[in-house]
Amino acid sequence: MRIHPIVYGILVVTVFVGIVLGFQAAGVWSTSGITTSDGKQVQPSTDDPSTIKGWMTLEQVSTTYRVSISEILTQFDLPSGTLPSTPLKDLETDTFSADALRTWLQSRMEPAASPPVDSPTAAAPTPQTASAPALTPTTAHEPAGYVTGAITVTAKTTIQDLLDWGVPQEAIQRVLGGPLPPLSTGVKAYVTGQGLEFSDVKAQLQAEADRVK
Repeated sequence: MRIHPIVYGILVVTVFVGIVLGFQAAGVWSTSGITTSDGKQVQPSTDDPSTIKGWMTLEQVSTTYRVSISEILTQFDLPSGTLPSTPLKDLETDTFSADALRTWLQSRMEPAASPPVDSPTAAAPTPQTASAPALTPTTAHEPAGYVTGAITVTAKTTIQDLLDWGVPQEAIQRVLGGPLPPLSTGVKAYVTGQGLEFSDVKAQLQAEADRVK
């Protein structure tokens, strides 16, 4: 039996579209992304998060900046079952956007400030230094969650912020139940990754921060 050319063309198009839609539903085929003239997919720069675009996927960001997808989802309160092939623009919420992701990744790349080291002569100030007002840990900068006249632990507070506020390292370790993670680590991201309730840990850290006001 001979198939009419029009019918044959319709069958070919239908089969092709069905294959594309099937692979997209399975998360295997992604139409997001831009390719170079030689057919290679455009990737963000490893040392410049500002090159991240909304059409790029979670997987591209995770691979380029060596940060797990689960950490990204936790940091921005995104669904844990989000597919790695999901474009960033499809995940925008009140707490997440490509711009917010760029800012967060840039802050992770910046070197953490070293804790202040006491000077051997600090115990015996000269008459000139005795009259000078003492510098508080927040003089250099105001950490995330800091409000003038108050210290508040939030989901964006980092381990470095706690140290800058003057919370003793031993107190932080006692609340977290182990050694300190990298100082740039967000408290909520670390606590969630350890399977702990952020609200409980937040309350204990807030109590420690209140003691040093």
